[in-house]
Amino acid sequence: MILELPDKHVRKAVITALNGLNVSGFDIPTYDSRANDNAPSFYVLMTTQTNNEQKDNKCAPRWNSSILLDIITRYDGSGNMGSRLMADNIANEVLKRVDNLTLDTISNLQIKRQLITLPNDITTLTTTTNIYRKLIRLELVIDKL
Repeated sequence: MILELPDKHVRKAVITALNGLNVSGFDIPTYDSRANDNAPSFYVLMTTQTNNEQKDNKCAPRWNSSILLDIITRYDGSGNMGSRLMADNIANEVLKRVDNLTLDTISNLQIKRQLITLPNDITTLTTTTNIYRKLIRLELVIDKL
């Protein structure tokens, strides 16, 4: 038996956890996959999600699930280099809020274990824009409630 994909439930839990995020006086919105053209200079994207079925127990199938959170800080390039500091500050607040995520009971799924990893930062410098990104990967073991 394969459990329902947890993707939409994980995204909902992340959105709920990050709702109202404010760092250094800036509201930090969270977007699903991509931001719109009017996005502020600082935001979080919920990007790549993965799921691998885990069958270590015949009676209780599980998902090894992950979601990548991409923290974006963008600065105009002319005369303002910006820095990675805001990305670091946003990441710290995101980490606090996503620690011990829970899925809505209506999903009939629960997170059994959670591991947080931070892959490499990404810096993109152009003649007009400086972008500093911090990546946070949430790795979750999810089974039936």
